[in-house]
Amino acid sequence: MTARRQSLAHFFGINLLVWILMTAILVVVPDTLERWTSLEIARVIGWGVGYGVWVFAVEQRWRERMGPIPRFILQLLLWVSSALLAIWISDAARLI
Repeated sequence: MTARRQSLAHFFGINLLVWILMTAILVVVPDTLERWTSLEIARVIGWGVGYGVWVFAVEQRWRERMGPIPRFILQLLLWVSSALLAIWISDAARLI
């Protein structure tokens, strides 16, 4: 495996792990905070925590690889997919 391919695989691997962690945060934080605040406010807090993890873990790598417009579009798709999956998991868990 060439260094560039290895670097790209590492980039995707780190992003996948952070996306999974962000999704978990978006499930756990709102469900935990819902006792003390509304679900909407708890989800906003979860977004803040998840975003902080994203920025700390991978944002610099994204900046090194692409410009602001493609980065914005791709990150928006990743974040929205994470949020939608987290909402689905949370709602499905409530039905059980």
